[in-house]
Amino acid sequence: MKNLLGTLFNHERYQTISVIVAAAMLLWFYGCESTCPSLLDPSAKVNRTGLQMELDIIVARAEAGIQDMDKQDRLKDMILQQAIAAGQAGTVNPLALITSIGAVLGIGAGADNVRKRIEIKKLTHS
Repeated sequence: MKNLLGTLFNHERYQTISVIVAAAMLLWFYGCESTCPSLLDPSAKVNRTGLQMELDIIVARAEAGIQDMDKQDRLKDMILQQAIAAGQAGTVNPLALITSIGAVLGIGAGADNVRKRIEIKKLTHS
């Protein structure tokens, strides 16, 4: 067997090398999946599916941020409209005042909740 392989390699050297290279390329093309650096963790490599999932996560976070900003803008507009109405009428609407105070307290509670979640996340990742 050794003599047969030696003879084959000596007589058909370049064909043998080309078959070995072609087989290695086929294994590489079909066996190795393309990867790139992760968007969320640049030290890690992800494939196409992982990259799409990371992109979906980033888009979801951005949409949540936009919704939060829209909610804040609606709240600011509501408080401004109530202040304008109180300034024009010269009287304060008690129901609107209670709503405004509740909205301000809700914003404070939400901000405090976010701060606590960030602190907890830092502690668990340390």
